[in-house]
Amino acid sequence: MPTKSANPKSNTTHQAENLPPKPADALRVLHTSDWHIGKRLYQQPRYDEFAQFLTWLIDSINEHAVDVLIVAGDVFDTATPSNKAQELYYQFLGNVAKSCCQHVIITAGNHDSPTFLDAPKDILRALNVQVIGQAADDIFDEILVLRAPTKARTPQAIVLAVPYLRDKDVRKSARFERIGEKENEAAQGIYEHYHTLAAKADELRRALQAEHGNEIPIIATGHLFAAGASISAKDDGMRQETYVGTLGQISAGVFAECLDYVALGHIHAPQKVAGQERIRYCGSPMAMGFGEAKKPKQVLLVDFIARTPHVHALPVPVFQKLASISGDLPHIHAELDALITAGERIYAEIIYTGETLCPELVKLIHEQLDGSNVLALSINNRTQYRHVLGNHALSDGTPMQNLQSLTPTDAFARLLTQKNISDGETSELTTAYQAVLNALQEADEQAE
Repeated sequence: MPTKSANPKSNTTHQAENLPPKPADALRVLHTSDWHIGKRLYQQPRYDEFAQFLTWLIDSINEHAVDVLIVAGDVFDTATPSNKAQELYYQFLGNVAKSCCQHVIITAGNHDSPTFLDAPKDILRALNVQVIGQAADDIFDEILVLRAPTKARTPQAIVLAVPYLRDKDVRKSARFERIGEKENEAAQGIYEHYHTLAAKADELRRALQAEHGNEIPIIATGHLFAAGASISAKDDGMRQETYVGTLGQISAGVFAECLDYVALGHIHAPQKVAGQERIRYCGSPMAMGFGEAKKPKQVLLVDFIARTPHVHALPVPVFQKLASISGDLPHIHAELDALITAGERIYAEIIYTGETLCPELVKLIHEQLDGSNVLALSINNRTQYRHVLGNHALSDGTPMQNLQSLTPTDAFARLLTQKNISDGETSELTTAYQAVLNALQEADEQAE
C-alpha cells in the first residue's frame, strides 16, 4: 500500500467564458478522451466532423498555451480503424508536434487495439508523444516523468499512464469456482495495479523534490467505469450490456490520496467521481448518438500550481447538428419544416408513434426533405413495428420484439425467461454470459 500524503484541495470547475489567463508558473494540462475516430451514425460517415474537431483542438492548444495533452482512451471506434481514420490521427499528431504543447500522452481504451496503438510508439516518442497501448510487462514503465524542454530538464509532473486494463492484465488465476470470484479478483487486480504505481510515484516525487526543490503533481490516467458514474445516453455506443467486472465495480478508492488528478475516459458524460474534484471524466467531445445531441461536450483544462489542480471546462463546438423527432405525422412534418426553414445541414432521426399505421411514412418524409439540407439518417415506424410484432408472440405468450431493439443481454434474458430458468440460475448465467461478451470485445484483433 502506498504512503498516503495530503492531497491539495482543487478548485471548483470554471466554464470557458470565465477562463482566466494561464498563470505564469502553472503547468497547463488538456484532458480529453473518447474520440472514437471512424464512428458512424446509422452508417453515415463522420470524417468531416472528426477533422473539424481535431483542427479545433490544435487551435485550442495554441490559444490556451497547453503544455501537456492527455488522451484517456478510445482514440478509435474499432480495433481495425479505416485508412481515413488513421490518416486523421497521424495528421493530428504531426500538427500537435508543431504546436506549443510539450508532451502528449495517449493511452488505449476498450475500443482500441493495444498492439495497433503501440506499433509506432518508438517513432512517435521522437515527437514527444508517449503511447501506452497495453499494460506494461514491467508495471513501472507506465510511470512517466515529464520534464521542461530546457537545459536544466526540470521535472514538471509525474504521469501514471494506465491504459484500459483487461482481465488478463490484472488477474492472477485462470480458474474459478464461480464467476463472481473472477470479477472480484479482476477488481482487486486493478486496485493493486494503481496502488503499486501510486506508491512508487510518491516515492519518486519525494526524491525529485529533494533534488530540484519544486513540488510537482502526480497525474494518473484510466479508462474504466467508476462506480456511481452516469452514462450520457443509451445510444452513445458504450456497450452497456458489458457493464460487469472490470467495467462496473471500480470504486474511487482505487485512486490513492497521493494522486493529485485522475484523467478518466470511457464515460461520455463529463462528471466528477464520488464528488471528488480531482477525479474526472471529461466526456466525449462529440455526440456519439442522437441521445447525446443536446448534451454539452467539452475538454478539460487543468492548471497545476505546484500540486494543486484548478479545473476549467472548455466547451467543444457542435460541428454537425443532430435532431431527434418523435411523434405523429403532423408533429413530424411541422418539426421538419422548421429545420428546413433554418437552412442548416442537419442529420435527423425520425420516430413515428402515431395511432395509424402510415405505411407510406418513408416516402412522405423523403418527399418533404427533397432538396433541403436535412438528411434523415433513420426513419423508424414504431406503430407499424408494434402492429406486426403484436400479432406474434413467443410460446410463453411474451410479445415478440424487433431484434434490432434488443442488446445481446436483452436477447439472452428473453431466452432464459422462455426456458423457465430459476431466478438463482438466471443471475449466475447472466453474469457468465456478460463475462463472455466482455472477453470477446477485449480480444485484440491486431495481435499476432
